[in-house]
Amino acid sequence: MELINLAGLLLLALLLRKLAWCLRWLWCYYRGRETPAPISFLPRRTGERFDQHVRQAREEKEE
Repeated sequence: MELINLAGLLLLALLLRKLAWCLRWLWCYYRGRETPAPISFLPRRTGERFDQHVRQAREEKEE
């Protein structure tokens, strides 16, 4: 039972982190300031893998 509670708290922390980023992005957007860089749901993950898939798909489409 403790493991489920711990997993729930971890998930809640990740969702709150993303929510804070979204609110900051909206604040900057509506104030005309530079918006913060996108963050992934999981910390220490970048969109690099997704960008590689998109690049590869574009290259295959061009051929």
